Amino acid sequence: MTSLLYNYTYYLHGYWYEIQDERTKDLPLVAVHPLTMTSIMLAYFLFVTKFGPMYMKDRAPFQLRKLMFVYNFVMVGVNGFYLYEALRRSDYLRRFLDFQYPDRSIVSTETMEEINLGWWYWMSKFADWFDTFFYVLRKKESHINFLHLYHHISVPTFGYMIMKINPILPSAHLFIVVNTFVHCCMYSYYALAAMGPTIRRYLWWKRYITVLQLGQFAIGIIYGMIVLCLQTGYPSVWLYFGLTQPPFFFWMFYNFYQKTYTKTNSVNGLTAQQHIKSQ
Repeated sequence: MTSLLYNYTYYLHGYWYEIQDERTKDLPLVAVHPLTMTSIMLAYFLFVTKFGPMYMKDRAPFQLRKLMFVYNFVMVGVNGFYLYEALRRSDYLRRFLDFQYPDRSIVSTETMEEINLGWWYWMSKFADWFDTFFYVLRKKESHINFLHLYHHISVPTFGYMIMKINPILPSAHLFIVVNTFVHCCMYSYYALAAMGPTIRRYLWWKRYITVLQLGQFAIGIIYGMIVLCLQTGYPSVWLYFGLTQPPFFFWMFYNFYQKTYTKTNSVNGLTAQQHIKSQ
């Protein structure tokens, strides 16, 4: 019983300080305990699923078209910047062919710059939450489904774990390259959609954003299997845990694509075209 209690308290508390990367231990939010990060995720979840809709229940939807346009335009710029930086620092993609676990003792100027950029990129994942906040304020709660919530909770959480354990993983670098490209396309769509019905009728290509997302996770699956076969020095628990995510995301986005864009199916009683117009 004593041993079980020790293991419980160790993995809940001591373990996270033991594995902490020295280069990131003082960065805001990275330094916090996992329970604090869990509390932040729980607060987001409760606001967008309970307290936000309760607040809006007897209120008219907010008209946020101009604010949404500005937000989405800014996010295109943010993701474009990180796409450029990630590609510039990838050594013509050769960096992704190094399958040795990165040395956590490297504190070169270039490495510390990359860690700092990685922290700011991680912060942009919290900025993505405004997507959900806009849904709540516009009374579009039907769009806040399991896929949406899991995506917006898991990505910041994984970012926290990467920043805490090893912030210069090649797989994280590859994720940034692919994810920022997809997000540039996605936020461009939303910026145009925020301009109103006269523009939305030309946005027939939304379904291909989901296709890009499926491609992103397919790349993650393939690259993950290569890393599994060729890696040296990776912590096995975190390696196998990370490998579960691309297939799970692929499955969720594939189901979303089938339900939303297959003509014989519908989303919450709406046809695919009506679903696009309701954004």
